[in-house]
Amino acid sequence: MTDNYIKRLFIAIPLPDTDPLRRLLDQLKHQLATEKINWVKLQNLHLTIKFLGPVRTALIPQIISTTQDCVSQHKSFTLDFNKTGIFGSRYDPKVLWLGTKTPPDELFSLTENLLNQLDSIGFKRDRQNFVPHLTLGRIKQLKQKPYFQQVVQSIPQQSYLKTTIKEVRLYESILHKSGPEYFIVERFGLT
Repeated sequence: MTDNYIKRLFIAIPLPDTDPLRRLLDQLKHQLATEKINWVKLQNLHLTIKFLGPVRTALIPQIISTTQDCVSQHKSFTLDFNKTGIFGSRYDPKVLWLGTKTPPDELFSLTENLLNQLDSIGFKRDRQNFVPHLTLGRIKQLKQKPYFQQVVQSIPQQSYLKTTIKEVRLYESILHKSGPEYFIVERFGLT
């Protein structure tokens, strides 16, 4: 492997699938079966902190070192995914997501620190604010927008995934026609 080999990388918090989340996804897939939506695979569930993009392998040790130093300064915390929403407009929705009504301060402290550290080694911050969410589905095309809105508005706003966050991971993403495949490059434990 040469130093110029490129890997598509991102840093994220891994999340388990739960029965309530599985039931929610199954229900949405059934209700919206006629729509063109790419649904997330439960084994790929994660909360993205930073998409690094195409990265030369020579830079990976620095990313690992920076992330390790940062993550080791933070304690584990609990996340409760209990709110759904869409990115895009009501008339042109792009992503259906699951988020948290009250994100814990520990999550924002961790992400701010990590984003600042990564920025200092050349991975510039995004212009958008960090919105903690799990992508449930990417909307390609809707035939019945009013019905889609009705389905989204009828989703019970309740806890679908509550878990203690104990680690952050560096992932490699390999794109296939069937969807992305993720590989763990490194794990970083919270204290």
